[in-house]
Amino acid sequence: MPLTSIIRKNWPLFVSGAAALVGVIVFRARLNWGTLGLTVRLQDLSGLLAPLAFAAAVIERAVEILVSPWRDAEASKLERVVATIRARPADTAANAQNAADLKAASDAIDEYRGDTQRYAFAVSLTLSVLVSMAGVRALGNFVDANKLKDPVFSQSPQYLFFLCVDVALSAALLAGGADGIHSVVNAVTSFFDRTAAKPQA
Repeated sequence: MPLTSIIRKNWPLFVSGAAALVGVIVFRARLNWGTLGLTVRLQDLSGLLAPLAFAAAVIERAVEILVSPWRDAEASKLERVVATIRARPADTAANAQNAADLKAASDAIDEYRGDTQRYAFAVSLTLSVLVSMAGVRALGNFVDANKLKDPVFSQSPQYLFFLCVDVALSAALLAGGADGIHSVVNAVTSFFDRTAAKPQA
């Protein structure tokens, strides 16, 4: 496979890798920020992420309310077209035409549903960013409160950068829905359970 074809196929990977490398170089050369010391206790995890899961569920419902009236009517029409084609009587002379019509109608509804999912994601991400900016966030709950209130830290560029990262990650989690947040909790608790189950050396 030619190199240009490999690069074209994997350009998002190359771009994100290059951006990460530049970020590491800038961090090492200029910033050298200290650690925040995130503390994650298994018994607190569900309680700390519960507000995020609740907000995600509210956002999901809001997206449904905003997008459904706008998109459902046309989707119903396209579904009726598919149902009408499937209900046609079997006729050997018309089978090829029926199959072509069914494929075209199925492709149309699939494309319409794909567009609806993209619109819903755009609305969900917008609402999620707004909710995250308003203060419903993930990482801040796991940082020592005294560290966040320390004037030396809270007035530093690291604090502003931390807030931006927290808003971005929280918005991504919220846009993924309540199920996505539950999967994060399940993954972490499963990891701790497996670690605790390992025999001590």
